[in-house]
Amino acid sequence: MTRIATALLMMFCSASALAASGSWSDSKAGITLQNRGQMTSAPALSPAANAPVMQAPSATIDTLSWTYSLLGPEPAGLQVQLCSSSNRCQQLDAAQGQTRNFFGQSAQSSFRLVFGVEGQGRLNPPLRVVSQQVIVNYR
Repeated sequence: MTRIATALLMMFCSASALAASGSWSDSKAGITLQNRGQMTSAPALSPAANAPVMQAPSATIDTLSWTYSLLGPEPAGLQVQLCSSSNRCQQLDAAQGQTRNFFGQSAQSSFRLVFGVEGQGRLNPPLRVVSQQVIVNYR
């Protein structure tokens, strides 16, 4: 291919085709929930300050994977939501999975898992979220 043809091809390529893609992940310990009837947010999951995505302000989310683990069995009435820093939330029906619900949102967003158990009164045993993680794929 000649230099002129290469230059013309580069000019006509879309910006999205040339955009960088990648992923970031974060994991943290979870929370302990003592009572039914309250929703409690676990610590935020965010890209590291030196992550490549922090140098790409136009990067947007393609897919997001999550996982969390509990110490002990899942209590009846467990409710878990995955929420972005823009307060966009998705109800989760499993301890791990993948979603495109946050597609197009800034890849620099942070996320949090919010846990609750339906009903009233103390949980016996308490709900212990041992770990939580998100993996954000972006372009």
